[in-house]
Amino acid sequence: MDYVVEVYRERERERPPEKQDYEFGQPVYSTTTVRGNEYAVVGVVYDSQLVDPDQGREGPRLSNPDQEMFVPGYVDEKRTLLGVAFLGFARLSSHTEGDGYSLADVEQEMPRWTLDIDDSVSTLSTEGFRQFHFPEGSLRVQYYDRLISTADRFGAEVTLSLIDRLRSDTPADEDMLDVIEQKVRWEANSDRGVVR
Repeated sequence: MDYVVEVYRERERERPPEKQDYEFGQPVYSTTTVRGNEYAVVGVVYDSQLVDPDQGREGPRLSNPDQEMFVPGYVDEKRTLLGVAFLGFARLSSHTEGDGYSLADVEQEMPRWTLDIDDSVSTLSTEGFRQFHFPEGSLRVQYYDRLISTADRFGAEVTLSLIDRLRSDTPADEDMLDVIEQKVRWEANSDRGVVR
């Protein structure tokens, strides 16, 4: 469940996302409808890439004459792409004040469905982050091994980023978070050939 997401630019949206909306370790979600039920597929930003096809070229590129849409002169193909690892899913229940949706029936398993090409990904609210991690009143981080595998070389860092967010945004058990953090750090060090 590893997706590449394209960040909207200023001329593509009235209110394009700001840098803090897609920072490393930012929880995100996308909605999808399956058999008449609306679900949120919850993930985290773990990578970014800047794409600039013109790097190293001299002068602007001109639009192709056979393009369906008129594009005057310069075609800007520069993009910011994000790597998003999906962590689980939840059924969306009724709207809540301010934040939109409430998460119910949270599953921290690999989502069973794929998203469509043009599905939007949005920043997960602090309340949504809490609901995803405390579905029955106690902390759950069942996605940990899958996230480490999906995020590969950034797996430990993004997991530690989520632990920091859990410490600051939720009523998480500090002892449990300390144990998870120690495990992540030990595994990261031993994978790199250094055991501390």
